[in-house]
Amino acid sequence: MKILAIDSSYDQITQASYTYRNRHVYPYLESKGFELVRCQGQSSRRNYVEPEACREDIVYITGVGHGTATTYMGEYGNPIFDIGKYQPDEPDGTIVHFFACQTAVKLGPDFVNLGCLAYFGYDEDFIVLMYVSDAFFDCDSEIDRAFADGLTAEEVYKRVVSYYNQKIDELKEGGHYDAAAALEHNRDHLSAPSIDPKWGDKKAKLPTSNN
Repeated sequence: MKILAIDSSYDQITQASYTYRNRHVYPYLESKGFELVRCQGQSSRRNYVEPEACREDIVYITGVGHGTATTYMGEYGNPIFDIGKYQPDEPDGTIVHFFACQTAVKLGPDFVNLGCLAYFGYDEDFIVLMYVSDAFFDCDSEIDRAFADGLTAEEVYKRVVSYYNQKIDELKEGGHYDAAAALEHNRDHLSAPSIDPKWGDKKAKLPTSNN
C-alpha cells in the first residue's frame, strides 16, 4: 500500500502547503499503514515521477502544485501530468487527489478514462488567503485523511464538505468573512465522483488493513 506524494515547493503558496502537508498529512497517512513514495521539491518533475507512477503498488497519488485544465505541474511549473504526454498505466488503478487549480476540468476525466478509480480536484482556481492559510490547507487535506481512513469516495466527499462547512462557520464567527467566502468558493468547486461519474466511481476506496 504505497502512496505517491508529488509536491512542489517553489513559491509562497506551494511552500506553505508543502510544509503543512509534511507536518500534518503524511504522518497521518503513514500512521494508517501506508508507505510514502516522495517526489517533492526538486524531485517533483516529470522524469522523477513517471517511473514511480508506473509502479503497480501505488494505490493513491496526491500532491500540491499549480495546475491548468489539462496539466498538473511540479517544481517551477514543470509539467508532470499533461494530457497526451503520460502513460496510461500511471493513473490506472489509483485514486488521485491534486491540490491544484482547474485540473478537474479535463485532466481528471482523462485520468478516469485511463483507469483512475476516483479523482478529487477543483474545476476552477483554488483560492487561498495566506493570513489564515492553514484553514484552506486543512480543508483540502481532509480528502487525504478521509481516504486513509478507508472511506469510499462518496463518504470522503460528504466528510470533506462537512469539514469545509465547519471551517467556514469558524471563520465567520471570527469575523473573517473574506476568508469564509473564499472557502465557500473552493468547496463549491470541489470535483469528485459524487458530483459526476466523469470523476470516477463513488464507491472507490483505498485498500486498508481492515478491508
